[in-house]
Amino acid sequence: MAYSLPPLTWLRAFEAAARLGNFTRAAEELLITPAAVSYQVRQLEQLLGYPLFDRVHRELALTRLGQTYLPTVEKAFSDLSIATVSVFGERDRQPVRFRCLNSFGQLWMIPRLRAFQEAHPGIDLQMISASWAETLSPELFDIDIRFGDGSWTDGVVAFLLNDPIIPVCHPDLALDPGKREIEALAEATRLDIMGVIDTWESFFRSHGHAVPKRNGLQVDQTLSALELAALGHGHALVLETLAQPYLDSGRLIRSSDKKIKSRHSYYLVTDGSRQALGPDAQIFCDWMFRELGGEAGEGRIKDMRSLSD
Repeated sequence: MAYSLPPLTWLRAFEAAARLGNFTRAAEELLITPAAVSYQVRQLEQLLGYPLFDRVHRELALTRLGQTYLPTVEKAFSDLSIATVSVFGERDRQPVRFRCLNSFGQLWMIPRLRAFQEAHPGIDLQMISASWAETLSPELFDIDIRFGDGSWTDGVVAFLLNDPIIPVCHPDLALDPGKREIEALAEATRLDIMGVIDTWESFFRSHGHAVPKRNGLQVDQTLSALELAALGHGHALVLETLAQPYLDSGRLIRSSDKKIKSRHSYYLVTDGSRQALGPDAQIFCDWMFRELGGEAGEGRIKDMRSLSD
């Protein structure tokens, strides 16, 4: 879309002169000469075809059209300033930008962010949520929290957590106690999550049972599977950490005590070593290790390695 706009430098000169009342004070703020301010304002007036100021000695008075135009110009610069700080942060206070999957962000990160911010009120965070199929430029974030096998070659990879995978369901769908759990699960309606490596097929094989046919909905997000399970649409096979909020609230129960070890884990990925990150980002990384791994996680920090070497 093409915009019909005057040069922004002319608009800045007009806004500053109108706000401060003369060209000299506007020049001091804009770090240019008063003659340059006067020239830019006159160029703007010629472009618009109407005077914006009545020049009385050294003071300026807005014309009627100038008074009408000024609020819109002020709002435009205000919106640009707010958007710039929101996305990029203030020059002396840059946010720690991190990316994580939607399900992890919603179910693990967001419930804990208040505690982090209360402990570190001087650190601003910017969370970027992504789906498993989404590719984003690493320039958009400092820290990437990924789920996979850890074999990425685009950064320094540190282990965070390997989580067991458990079956869960709505309390009304509790398995028939008269049957073996694995057999009852094979007969039950099950929800499948596309794109995951640890599937119902893996679950049944690991417990020595023939793989039953699929008989439920397929979704592309763990969060969707959990919500559907909580509404009684079937049994979901999910990471225990992500299911925990639902279990704690009673919206879901464990379908069975059986579980499987996930072949994928959570990792923290950075462009360079953690020591090369800013101090705020390092604090955030240390917090992630403590929250996800406890003492075991702290011990694995030493396992950080660069896969790009």
